[in-house]
Amino acid sequence: MPALVSHSPADEPWAQWIATTLRAAGHEVHLDPADPAFAGRLTEGRFSSTGPVLVLLSAEHRGTPADWALLAAASTLVGRLIALRLDGCEAPSALRAIPCRSLHGLDEEDALEVVLAIAGGLRREKLRTRGLPAASRW
Repeated sequence: MPALVSHSPADEPWAQWIATTLRAAGHEVHLDPADPAFAGRLTEGRFSSTGPVLVLLSAEHRGTPADWALLAAASTLVGRLIALRLDGCEAPSALRAIPCRSLHGLDEEDALEVVLAIAGGLRREKLRTRGLPAASRW
């Protein structure tokens, strides 16, 4: 079950870290940089996997209320859509009914635990990462 990670271009370092972490744990991952058509792409079922769809949320994300409402109402995403907060931003109101986790303020070990729990755990014996994105170290 491949995981899909949708993210704003500004959050590319986080998306890459999550993808690297999940791949090291044996998961297949697809990255989908958010653009004005991202919500439509995610709801159209182009990604036929039954794996999780992670939407990385930050103050940099430019999703609109209409985008969030479309995602929250999409039958193709029921039980798969998970919001993952990267900073102190709040989840958009339309997404508050779906699972939302936060990596904000976590150290690398705790962030790894959250990401792996979302994706279904470790699939390989050894997990190797390159550390959290530099901007996240406080």
